[in-house]
Amino acid sequence: MEQTGNVLFGSNALKYLEAAILSCNEKDRKVFFLVDSNTAEFCLPLFYKSIKASSINIHVIAIPAGEEFKNLDTLSQIWQELTEKGAGRDALLINLGGGMVTDIGGFAASCFKRGIETIHIPTTLLGMVDAAIGGKTGIDFDYFKNHIGTFYQASKVLVMTDFLSTLPARQLMSGFGELLKYGYISYPRLLKADPFSFDSHYDWLELIKICAATKIEITMKDPTEKGLRKLLNFGHTIGHAFESWSLENGGDLLHGEAIAAGMLCELWISHKVFGFPMEEVNIYNQMFQKYFDPFRFSISLTDNLLDRMQHDKKNTGQSLRFVLVKSIGEVIYDVEVNPETVRESLEFYLQTLKKKV
Repeated sequence: MEQTGNVLFGSNALKYLEAAILSCNEKDRKVFFLVDSNTAEFCLPLFYKSIKASSINIHVIAIPAGEEFKNLDTLSQIWQELTEKGAGRDALLINLGGGMVTDIGGFAASCFKRGIETIHIPTTLLGMVDAAIGGKTGIDFDYFKNHIGTFYQASKVLVMTDFLSTLPARQLMSGFGELLKYGYISYPRLLKADPFSFDSHYDWLELIKICAATKIEITMKDPTEKGLRKLLNFGHTIGHAFESWSLENGGDLLHGEAIAAGMLCELWISHKVFGFPMEEVNIYNQMFQKYFDPFRFSISLTDNLLDRMQHDKKNTGQSLRFVLVKSIGEVIYDVEVNPETVRESLEFYLQTLKKKV
C-alpha cells in the first residue's frame, strides 16, 4: 500500500514532490516551504539532500518552533512573507514539520487570497498518523487548542519515515499516544505494539499506514465533523484541557502526552457510563505509565480544567460531550457526561499516579 487517499508513502511521495516542484517551475508558479526552527535545522537539509529539484528557487518561510507560537501573530507573519515575496493565487505552500506546522500552514493557505494549494510533509510521528491528514487546520486562541480554524484539504500528504530519525525519543512517544487512540476506535491490534522493541524508524511504517487509512475512511464519510468524525476526538476533551492549562502556565506537555493522559480518564468514564471493563482500564494504565511521563496536577485545579472542557468544540450548550468506549472497537460519540463524573475521573487519574503498576 503506497497510497491511501491523498496520502503517499516513501519513494512514491518523494517522486510526487519532485514532479510537483518541477511543474511549478515550468509554469512559473512560486513554491514556498513553511518550516519551524527545528525542521529548518534537522529536516530541510535532509529534504534538499533527497530531492533532485533542490536547485530550483524555493522560498523558505521560517517560524519559531513550539505550540505556544501556533497563534495569530505567527499566522500574520506567514501571510506577510507570502505577500512580500509575491505569492499569487497559483502559489504552492509546502508545510514541512509536525502538527503545529501543518495546522498553521494549512490555515494560512486556506485563507490567503481565498485559498492556495498546499502540501503537507509531516516530520513527526504524530503528524504522520493523525495531524496532517483529514483537512483540519487551525491555531490556538486565548490558550484554547485549535480554537480558530478551517476545513481545508491538502492536495497531498507525503509521508517519508526517514524524518523520524531526526526526532528525540519523547517526540516519538508523543506520536505513539495518538496512535493508541486508533487502537480503541477501530484497530485493536495497535494496542499490542511495543515501540520499545522497534529497531528503526522503518518499523513504524505499517502502523502509520493503518492509522492513515482509518482516518481517511472516517473523514471521507464526514469531512466537516458533523457526526462520525467526532470519534477521532477520543481522549481529546480532557487531553486538550490538560494541554490548554499547560500552555497557559508555561508547562512542558506534548500533544500526544496530553491525549494519552486524557484517554486514561475517558476510559474510566467509559467504565462508569457503559461498563467498559475495569480490567481493560488497568491494562491501559500499565501502558500509559510504561510509555509516558504522566501529566501531574493538583486536585485544586479540577474546576479550572472543567471550565476549559466547557470550551471544547464537541459540546452542545453547557453540556459536556465525550467520545466513550463501550468495548474496544466500539466507540460512541456525543455522550453527555455529568461534570461530577468527569471530576471523579480526574481523581481516579491522580490516584493511579500514586500507585506503581
